[in-house]
Amino acid sequence: MTTVIKFLLTIGFVLTAWFAHAQIQNQCVDSSRIDPYFQCNDPTFYPVCGCNGHTYRNECVAFRNAGINQIAYQGVCMEEFFFTSAYPNVVTAELNLYVQFYQLSPASIQIRDVYGKLMYSQNYLNIDSRQFTFQVSDYRPGIYFISLHSGEVFTYVKFIKI
Repeated sequence: MTTVIKFLLTIGFVLTAWFAHAQIQNQCVDSSRIDPYFQCNDPTFYPVCGCNGHTYRNECVAFRNAGINQIAYQGVCMEEFFFTSAYPNVVTAELNLYVQFYQLSPASIQIRDVYGKLMYSQNYLNIDSRQFTFQVSDYRPGIYFISLHSGEVFTYVKFIKI
């Protein structure tokens, strides 16, 4: 009989420890906190790598918009290589493009209109973090695309000139 009681106590202890560990362990993303419509009043471009391996503009966006519970580290996630953000996306005269790389890298930036006409092109030998300001007041109203290319990684940012 004592062997059965010892066995049941051991099973009970193991199950209790397993459930306690599951409750203590933090999930990476808390889906109940995700609010894609929340406006962070912090406009700073200070990318952070979330525990899910995605890069976010800053901690506010990671915590409030994506529901991230833990920041893995400051900066761009290694898997994504670089992160970009353009402001404003509806432009009259001046467009700001923020770029941060995981490590120092060469890059190429181009702006094209919706028909493919090249409006701007520049190559950079080594870049890690930078803000670009483009004067677009001479552009005709329409849709434009910024392409950023580095190594095998491409990204496109769309903006509208009014």
